[in-house]
Amino acid sequence: MFLLIREVAGWLLVLAALYLVSVGIDYVSNPEDARIVEAGVVMLAAMGILRAGILLVRISTAARICDREQP
Repeated sequence: MFLLIREVAGWLLVLAALYLVSVGIDYVSNPEDARIVEAGVVMLAAMGILRAGILLVRISTAARICDREQP
């Protein structure tokens, strides 16, 4: 059960990071009011959150494989 919670949390973090990436792109793509510094900060945060989410998904997948191998 804990593996499922970890995997769901990982996928939620990945989705949150993708949302932050879209917010960062919106900051840059507005030609009248381009907020470059804010977009950089948001993208940096999105990269950290994406990395954490992918790590949780990888750990959960590896734990599921190890549980399957045990007799």
